[in-house]
Amino acid sequence: MGMNRLLHYFQNLRFKQKLFSSYLVVCIIPLIVLGAFSYYQASRFLLQQAEQNLDESIGGLAEGLDFRTRQFEAVINSVTQNIVFKQIFVHHNGNITGLYRDYVDPFFSNILDFNPDLLQISVFTDNPDILRGNYILPLELIHGMQWSRSLKQDGTQWMGYNGKVFATRLFADNDRGTNTASSAVLFLSLDEDSLFQGLREIQADAYHVSIRDGEGRTVTSRSAAMPEDFQPPAVLAADGPASGYLTVGQTEYLYLRKEIPGAGWELLYCTPKDAIAVDARSIVGATALIIAVCLLILVFLIRMFSNTFVNRITKLNTTMMLVENGNLKVEVSSPSRDEIGQLTNRFGRMLNNINTLIEEVYQSKITQKEAELKALQTQINPHFLYNTLSIINWKALQADAMEISEITTNVSKFYRTVLNKGRNIIRVRHELENARAYMQIQLVMHSHSFDFLCEVEEQVLEFDTINLIFQPILENALEHGIDRIRKGERRGRIAMHGFLEGDRVTFTIEDNGPGMDAETAREVLIASSKGYGLKNVNDRLQLRFGAAYGLSLQSLPGQGTKVTVTFPRYIEGVSLPEEG
Repeated sequence: MGMNRLLHYFQNLRFKQKLFSSYLVVCIIPLIVLGAFSYYQASRFLLQQAEQNLDESIGGLAEGLDFRTRQFEAVINSVTQNIVFKQIFVHHNGNITGLYRDYVDPFFSNILDFNPDLLQISVFTDNPDILRGNYILPLELIHGMQWSRSLKQDGTQWMGYNGKVFATRLFADNDRGTNTASSAVLFLSLDEDSLFQGLREIQADAYHVSIRDGEGRTVTSRSAAMPEDFQPPAVLAADGPASGYLTVGQTEYLYLRKEIPGAGWELLYCTPKDAIAVDARSIVGATALIIAVCLLILVFLIRMFSNTFVNRITKLNTTMMLVENGNLKVEVSSPSRDEIGQLTNRFGRMLNNINTLIEEVYQSKITQKEAELKALQTQINPHFLYNTLSIINWKALQADAMEISEITTNVSKFYRTVLNKGRNIIRVRHELENARAYMQIQLVMHSHSFDFLCEVEEQVLEFDTINLIFQPILENALEHGIDRIRKGERRGRIAMHGFLEGDRVTFTIEDNGPGMDAETAREVLIASSKGYGLKNVNDRLQLRFGAAYGLSLQSLPGQGTKVTVTFPRYIEGVSLPEEG
């Protein structure tokens, strides 16, 4: 239903709105798709760039740790493989006091001075004769320490505890080819903060970083803004991808793994994906701005192009409305050669053809009616008729036959106004004289068996009209009205009224005859019905004065017939002011 309503609304839009909307939709869809794709690609690229930068930073941290551990391994080797130190701590021979004073103390002090990351360097030995300060401690102290249980027979043992990292190494007795765990142990304590000082350069709000040894044990770790119970899945302890994403709980994390070969460690860095995700607001804002600018340009271009199309269609539509309202004299043409121009020019040629046909038909009708009237007029020799009627009138007066004289006079008036000197336009006064003369003759012929009433406003008499419009109507009222009243039923009556009605002259001719049904009344004015002369009068009036004028007929069976005649206030050759 919603789609149908939308289609119905679209169909009822004006053509300009349809064209504009269509252009806009066609342009907006690619823009939105392109904008979404650009946003996706930009976000993806920036995320990859952030991952790459983080990978490089973690790689730099791992390289720094590798460098530091190699330094510490060099220090450890320089102590545990030193012949003098072996003499002191493993073989327990020589001038211990002198060797310590001249060799051990300065050596250890220099190591601490040149390696500020070292918090402590000590040797645990079982020889009580050589215990000196913090550098040489009794071996029995290590029995209560956790790291003592995991001492290696060879190589360095690394571990972390309480914010510190420890390194231990047994002094080896290479002469005997065996390791003596109870002889001496080198112990180094490192500042954990110094190991992770590279983290300061990695701007991340939340992370977890840990250092693991070759067996997967955590040497040390550090976290910031991470869940307290966060632990990387065990699968990362085995060999696997150097980077990727993992899900812990409901959060997705990026992990990076880097080897620290100098100590046999692995650096594991985890951070929430949201922590490295690029702030989309800047991308969305830039994308929206680009789309908005493109839309503004498109709206301007669409408006310009649609106006180019629609303005000519609107102009053609306005011209068609003028033609529809009756103005057939408008000029219609277009210099354009496209479809709209062709349509305009074809309409113009069609309008010219219609005007030509109208002129031809109109002139043909007028010529035909004039020819018919002239043919009727030429059937009578006016001079012979007038002379004959004058002699009859003179003889009637000599014989004192006044009724014959009256009839002769009325016949003379009737034909004089009918002929009207061969002209079609006649003064209303004279046309009315024709009607009265005709009715006087009919009264005599009907032995004054009906009444005739004629009331006309004086100002109506000075206007012009076409001749022979009243006589056919009066003849029709007599033949189809008065003559069909049953004898003794009622006295016949014909009433004629003339008056001004705005900018038109109106005459009504009404009889009290039997009337006619609606079908007959409708056909009288539109068909050449036998016995009725009203269509001819109506056609002549409309041909002369236009379709707004002519005859109208009202009739009901048993109630008589009323014919209304209308024509404009017209004086031939004179332009009359319009009624205010």
